[in-house]
Amino acid sequence: MAVCDIKFTKDQRRRLHRYVVLVILAGLLIGLTLFLMGMFTSFAIAAKLQFRERNLFELVFKTLTFYGLYVFVHNLLGVKLCHNYFHYAEGPWMNLKLFLWTLLGFFMVAVGCFMATICFSTADRLSIVLREILLDGMKRYFTDVAWKRRLDGMQVRMQCCGIDSADDWHKTYWLHREFLALDSPDILRYAKLDGRVMPPVVPWSCCRIDVKGPCYHDPLQLPNPEQNSTYESLNPRGCLAAMKTVVNGTLYSTVVLIAFLFVLQVLVTVLSRFDFTAARNAVALGDRWAASPGWLYGRLDFGLASGPNLCQIDRVRRMTKSRRNLDRCTTNRSC
Repeated sequence: MAVCDIKFTKDQRRRLHRYVVLVILAGLLIGLTLFLMGMFTSFAIAAKLQFRERNLFELVFKTLTFYGLYVFVHNLLGVKLCHNYFHYAEGPWMNLKLFLWTLLGFFMVAVGCFMATICFSTADRLSIVLREILLDGMKRYFTDVAWKRRLDGMQVRMQCCGIDSADDWHKTYWLHREFLALDSPDILRYAKLDGRVMPPVVPWSCCRIDVKGPCYHDPLQLPNPEQNSTYESLNPRGCLAAMKTVVNGTLYSTVVLIAFLFVLQVLVTVLSRFDFTAARNAVALGDRWAASPGWLYGRLDFGLASGPNLCQIDRVRRMTKSRRNLDRCTTNRSC
């Protein structure tokens, strides 16, 4: 007894095959999107900033990159497999190949669902790590040339300043005593009891590029520092928010794409079984392109030989259809 036995006409079979290919192509597109998102975020965050603690970022986004590549390759093979069984359904091991491909597809979705469940916690963890890294880099701004270049490049490229705002530079001990004129009364005003000096000065890279006028990133060097507003000429957004936009956008988008991938996998599993069995049964009935029944599981699947054969199934279906037409005509008295 076949499970979900459906009779497909010639046109219906072709239409069904197109639907199967379109669903697989949609999965292929999702895989390509995941691959590109992982690559872009990995280069935009982990590679360019060169964090000492970059291992976590590489683990997250390289995993996403390889997963996207796996999804892409899996669906690319699926397109080839569907083309083969539609034109050569009686080929050796064709049923087993489709089964293994479907099984690998469910494994792919299971891995994706696990990744989706940890995306939100991973985003929170990466946010904490980013804050710690940025704070460490700000403290070493003047003592580490490599860090100075990275932070300047990041603040100019992302048009940001500090961690949450420019105030973070004012609260961080990045201008060491040896770089300041300690006999200046303006500098002494910002000296702490422990000897640290934290004046309201930020690096030049915090300056906004869209302001037509001077940038007050160092108001202590201006004639009247009290009369000049530094915030109007500085980037108002913190760099953590700018970086979280990229990181969280990638991780949250991954959850949505994997959800779509799950739906597509269930859909392609059902449709490909109908498509393959209809193509194979058409060959068994003697005409590769004729109408034929398709099912999820039935005779000829994995050595199943019990139950009626295809000719008997087709004969019973025709007799049932004729009886229904006769009953309809008798009821309507139109024959």
